[in-house]
Amino acid sequence: MASEKILCAGCGITLMPFMKACPMCGVEREEAAPLNLPPPEIPLTVEAVPPSLPAETENDPLVKTEVVPLNAIRQKPVVYDEKEFAPAQNFVLLSPNETKRRFPLFTRAQLTLLAIGIALILLMLVVGILLWRQQRREVFRAANAAAAKSESASSLAPIPSPSPSPTPTNDPAILESVKMALMAYNPLGFARYKFEVKEGIVTLSGEAEHQPEKDGAENVVRLLIGVTSVINNLQVKPSSTGEPVKVNLAEAKLLDDALSRQIQEKENQPASFAAPPTPDPQREAERQRREQIAAKQREEDAALRKAAEEKLRREAEDYEKRLEEQRRTDADRRARAEQAKTDAASLRYGTIAWNGIVDGVDEIIFSGSSASVRHLNGNQPREVRASFSAPMPRSPVDVKLIWLNGRGMIDIIQQPSPANGYTTIVRIDDSAKGGEKRYEFTLRWSLH
Repeated sequence: MASEKILCAGCGITLMPFMKACPMCGVEREEAAPLNLPPPEIPLTVEAVPPSLPAETENDPLVKTEVVPLNAIRQKPVVYDEKEFAPAQNFVLLSPNETKRRFPLFTRAQLTLLAIGIALILLMLVVGILLWRQQRREVFRAANAAAAKSESASSLAPIPSPSPSPTPTNDPAILESVKMALMAYNPLGFARYKFEVKEGIVTLSGEAEHQPEKDGAENVVRLLIGVTSVINNLQVKPSSTGEPVKVNLAEAKLLDDALSRQIQEKENQPASFAAPPTPDPQREAERQRREQIAAKQREEDAALRKAAEEKLRREAEDYEKRLEEQRRTDADRRARAEQAKTDAASLRYGTIAWNGIVDGVDEIIFSGSSASVRHLNGNQPREVRASFSAPMPRSPVDVKLIWLNGRGMIDIIQQPSPANGYTTIVRIDDSAKGGEKRYEFTLRWSLH
């Protein structure tokens, strides 16, 4: 009996012979045997838990484990309650409500990092604002400087042309310029003018009220760019008084009203009493006064126009003189440069004299007609002077030391070649001596 293994029909676990129900699934057994345990040989304690329970039920609070002495088991049979070992059904275990958070929302390290991040963001914002303001100031400063420069350039620049009209490139453009100029000169009498352009020659025809108007039209057209000559065929209207009269629109309207009134009076007057009109001395005096004012105004306009034309002519002559002087200066400069280039090309050899006070190590670099010092050690050189008999050509040459004066070493460490851009380097070493000393040397270069 003890060697037999009893299995549960519901879950398949091993049952003890005395178990009436399975502690796991609750299936009942009918042939359960009573518990008759042999007396133990040694006092031992056993757990009142079926040995066939699975391992996952060891920590289950529903499965109660009790340690009892073996003698108690022998004296009192152990009775297992089926309800006690029956599995719980239809319930959910809930944790108690927590009134206090177990862990903080942010740790101290996280708060520190958050504060550092906010500080960096604020710093970057301040730096960006400062850079933006600095850029705006620079832009405004540059704009003001450009405006000042343009104003100064416009005030100092010579007048490019005596006329503000655009430069015409052909006869239609010149014709349009003539039309605009005459319309601006005499808007009321522009309809009387006729003009044509052929190969830059402008021919004026039509009528003019007086000689100043004819001369003014010719002068206005002559100043346009592209006009080579002007043929003035304007006809001056004959005047009964011999003096050209110019009245404005208001005066012309007054004269027309006066004439219309006189004509109306003559028509209304009876024929028997018709008599030659007697001139009104007051009106005659007023008319003469107006004529004198108009003549004076014409003289002033003619004088102003003549002065403006004279000013434009002088400015044009001055501009032409400046252009001629500039061209002459440029030509002389180019001639001197060509002569110097020719002289330099004709030379076969030349010399270079150099002197200066040195206290350390320095390298003197010669290229063309320039000499520079590259300081390597010690104090800076002083009182440096170089004299060229002719510029060193940009071609292969031989450079030699023909005379030197100094207590240290003077050597040519680089000869001119295409690889170094025809540059000669002379090194002066005064580091072994104490104090500064004047050094002098002369180089002689010659073409291959």
